[in-house]
Amino acid sequence: MKIAPWLAGIVASVSLVLAAPAAAQSYPSKPIRFVVPYAAGSASDILARTLAEPLSKAMGQPFIVDNKPGNNSTLGTQFTARSAPDGYTLALATNSGLAASPGGLTGGVQYDPVKDLGYVGLVGSIYYVWIVNDGVPARNARELIDLIKANPGKYNYASGNTGGISFGGHIRNAYGLDMTHVPYKSTPPALVDLIGGQVQVMMADVASALPMIRAGKVRAVGVPSAQRNPLLPEVPTFAENGLQTPPDMRGWWAVVAPAGTSEDILNRLNGELVKILNMASVKATLLQNGIVATPSTRQQAAQYQKEQLQVWTNIVTDLNLKAE
Repeated sequence: MKIAPWLAGIVASVSLVLAAPAAAQSYPSKPIRFVVPYAAGSASDILARTLAEPLSKAMGQPFIVDNKPGNNSTLGTQFTARSAPDGYTLALATNSGLAASPGGLTGGVQYDPVKDLGYVGLVGSIYYVWIVNDGVPARNARELIDLIKANPGKYNYASGNTGGISFGGHIRNAYGLDMTHVPYKSTPPALVDLIGGQVQVMMADVASALPMIRAGKVRAVGVPSAQRNPLLPEVPTFAENGLQTPPDMRGWWAVVAPAGTSEDILNRLNGELVKILNMASVKATLLQNGIVATPSTRQQAAQYQKEQLQVWTNIVTDLNLKAE
């Protein structure tokens, strides 16, 4: 029997509507590639492997961690953006690949983090702490700023990563401090020289600085965030010392997928991710590595990325930053 053209159109439309939920319900039917844009052993790699096991159990298919480092995390992020939008390639992207590098920190970025990616949700953050060695008499952030102002040219400040460079540069500029920046390629050697007295001041990520703080080898004078850090509850914020809270330049992660990935798939992934990040065991594991779990909705993740892109664009311009 021949179907009238108008009826055929209705049948086709109904078929598409019914097929979409069916496709989502059958997802996933094979392993999911979980791209990490940093090398094995990095904080991103540790975080991805912490999430991969419970995600595999929740989704019924293996999450296979695939390390694709390079160009300040942009190579792995770009790989994900250019993958098929079928839910089988995800990435644990960072503030470097989603905000700092697209904001001008790194050249050769060939994707738009807003248009070319879909956001599953935020995952976690690494915060920073302002530290000094025993030779510096300041006990809090206000005292340290006053001390540096009273002794122009006397103090050096170290940095071991992009966050340290950015926070240190912002504070120096915001308060007109006459202090010399001593950049290091990574945080550990910077901490060694801080303890040894070659440099006196440093803005370091909490994960790296915490063992030295607890051992009494360096002293924390303040955290440049809106709230106290759960790993350093005794250390006051800048605001508690009468200072302005610096821009949000912490390190953070989000799970992303190629743009065009099904809304149903993204929503399911978000639901499982939020459950996992709220698990006490997962939160404890992350905290042991200096990471604070930050579960979010998809919309919150996308909005935060846009806000961070603007923050980092301004920072890169103001401080004339370039990744090496």
